[in-house]
Amino acid sequence: MSVPDLPAGYDRHRAALAIVDPGACNPSGVALTLHQACRQAIAEGVAQHDDPAIRLIGLQLAWLLNVGRILDGAEYARLIEHCTARAAERQTSPVMETAA
Repeated sequence: MSVPDLPAGYDRHRAALAIVDPGACNPSGVALTLHQACRQAIAEGVAQHDDPAIRLIGLQLAWLLNVGRILDGAEYARLIEHCTARAAERQTSPVMETAA
């Protein structure tokens, strides 16, 4: 099934293989590919959390962002504290208003 706005001939399985070998290094590009893969899976009625291609793309993104460190409780708390403080500083920013 075709999904509007995806590149012609897009296939999440080929995209996943291209990302993990040789190993993509651009988090925003990997995130965009993850989004596209999820959209394709949804259009096909495939559960995203079980899809092998989506999981491989997600794994590469997690590796790039060093997600393993976040499993440490202190690091997780530090990230939450930082984001909470920055969100409070920017309460009136257009980005925050749009997201609300």
